[in-house]
Amino acid sequence: MINYSIVMRGVNANLFEINQAKARIKKAIEDGKEPDKADTELVKTEVQKAYAIAQYTDVMNIEKFARHISTHGCVYSRADISAILYLAVDCMREQLLEGKKIRLGDLGDFSINLTSKGADTADKFSAQNITGVNVVWDPGMEFKSLLADAEFNLVASRNAQAALLKAIKAGQNVVDITQPETPEDPDDNTSGGDNSGSGSDNTGSGSGGTDSGSGSGGSGDGSDTGGEDYYE
Repeated sequence: MINYSIVMRGVNANLFEINQAKARIKKAIEDGKEPDKADTELVKTEVQKAYAIAQYTDVMNIEKFARHISTHGCVYSRADISAILYLAVDCMREQLLEGKKIRLGDLGDFSINLTSKGADTADKFSAQNITGVNVVWDPGMEFKSLLADAEFNLVASRNAQAALLKAIKAGQNVVDITQPETPEDPDDNTSGGDNSGSGSDNTGSGSGGTDSGSGSGGSGDGSDTGGEDYYE
């Protein structure tokens, strides 16, 4: 069962400019000034759509995962399975740094891509321009067909849950679940990440002149900026 909450996200082509306007409005209010009318009007043009965002129910570390495997009719003990998993991690890292692609059947392929700073010419490019070594996972067939077997359960967002707990502790009968000052971080370890199927593409290959050495970037919503509303 996959828990999810609902997030409202802006889908305007000029979403970057809208979010900049929001930031200027917020700063003006904090400074006790009247927000610029042009910014206010621009923000009013924002169009939002509802998307799903996954919510973790638990974090399975290696020890928990090994214990789970041992309950599936496995002849090996939890300690043996843990040792194999830890060794697999070490060996995968070693082989990836050797420049190899690791193919693990239905689990998928693991390989490396590079990010680097652009140079004016190929002659001026060197290993010093490389700024990152990133692991790429290409899921196998068992992980490319999760949707067909998945079941979903709508839950309150973490912000709504936190607001409820705060109200209970304060002895309040009314819970405020309006948009928070700092929206829920889709990449936070407890949120389950942003798995929304937005209609926009995320083709970002880095910023500040940094180019990705691979076309396999992240998927999902390309508008990772703020301005999100969360609903139960």
